[in-house]
Parts: sequence; structure tokens; C-alpha cells
Amino acid sequence: MNILNQFSYPLIILSVVIGIFIIARRFYKIKLPYIVIGEAIFVVVALGIFFVLRPGTSTVSSSDIAFDLINNGKPTFVEFFSNYCSACLALEPTVDQLAAEIESDFDILRVDIHTPFGRELRRHYEFSFTPEFVLFNADGEEVWRAHTPPNNSQLEMALQ
Repeated sequence: MNILNQFSYPLIILSVVIGIFIIARRFYKIKLPYIVIGEAIFVVVALGIFFVLRPGTSTVSSSDIAFDLINNGKPTFVEFFSNYCSACLALEPTVDQLAAEIESDFDILRVDIHTPFGRELRRHYEFSFTPEFVLFNADGEEVWRAHTPPNNSQLEMALQ
């Protein structure tokens, strides 16, 4: 697992908090209570953004259900995500829109890699970065994979 990707959001927030503290104390000689108040406000805003934008929960509850869905005779779009991944947070609106557009042609599977079955699926499909998008054709064969959502031609490939 690549910790810089799967947990990038909290690591970025922690780095910014430490950076603000060092810069404010060392270069601007700001008093400690003002720094603490400013950092508390920053953390509250960052947590608010996190809870508003986070991708959420998996659409299935076990790896068996996920494998059944992938092999059910209909093309499948799979998104592997982490609720702590900055790229996953940033791509969530795009993925939601894509899922709404293709839901009549594809089964849509979203998997949080931090769940026990999400870790199992991540090991099975052998990847380490999120977000990971995978398209399976109707036979359950993987036809496309990337870290960005698929475009129309890639979606067509799965429908053939």
C-alpha cells in the first residue's frame, strides 16, 4: 500500500498545520494563542471539506458479492477508492456524473479499499494507488484500467 496516496488528505492537513506553526512562530513571531486559534479554524474547515467531499462507503458488502456482480453477464464499472485520498475526493463529482450516465448499460461497483473485502479485492486485482478504475466486459474479463475515469471510447470497449 502506498501511504502517500491512500492517506494523502490527512497527511497534507498535518503538514500544513505543522508548516503554519513553524512559519508563524519563527518568521512572524506570532504569539502561540493566535497560532492555535488559526490552526484550529483551519482544521475545522479541512474536516468540513473532508466530510462533505468524501466518496463514502462501498456499494457491496463482501468480495463474493463483488465477484458475482463482475461476472453476471453485464459490463461492470469498478471504482476503488479511499476516503482519505485527495485524488479520490477531487474526482468524486466526476465519478458520480459518469455513474449516472452509464448506469443503464453497466453495473457500477464502488469499493472502499480500507474495508476487509476492499483489501482482499485490492490484493486480487494487484494495484496500490487510488483511485483505481477498472472496466470489465460482460464475460467478466478486465478490458481497461487507469487512475482516471474512463472516456467514451473506453466505455465502448467494455460494451463490445
